[in-house]
Amino acid sequence: MTRPRLVVPLRPAPRGRSTAPERVAEVVAWTRDLPRRPDLLIEALHRVQDAFGYLTVAHLAALAERYDLPQAEVLEVASFYQHFDVVCDEEVPPPPVTVRVCTSLSCALAGADDLLRGCLQQASSSTRRWKA
Repeated sequence: MTRPRLVVPLRPAPRGRSTAPERVAEVVAWTRDLPRRPDLLIEALHRVQDAFGYLTVAHLAALAERYDLPQAEVLEVASFYQHFDVVCDEEVPPPPVTVRVCTSLSCALAGADDLLRGCLQQASSSTRRWKA
């Protein structure tokens, strides 16, 4: 006796966040001269953030599609490094200017505390200040 063959229908779309065509077009424009290799993902993330000011989840999905990587992997890389600003759907984007001042022991010995105080006094309210 033969069993009936189980037929599993294919998904109409891949799992995860759908990719907006306009975000894909932006990512392609900003990374056109980069080869589509996974080892260049960090460079592509820098280019998108430099062009847009921060990384949206839609941009990350477009990068995943462009570089043929899982969306989770692109999000993991972007969220691992502090210099990338990942903004989720309902979050407010960061200010356009970020000042980072190293406050480690060697930087403190070189005058980082004075530099940080000066930055805090002179920066506008639209400037984000971080100790690094």
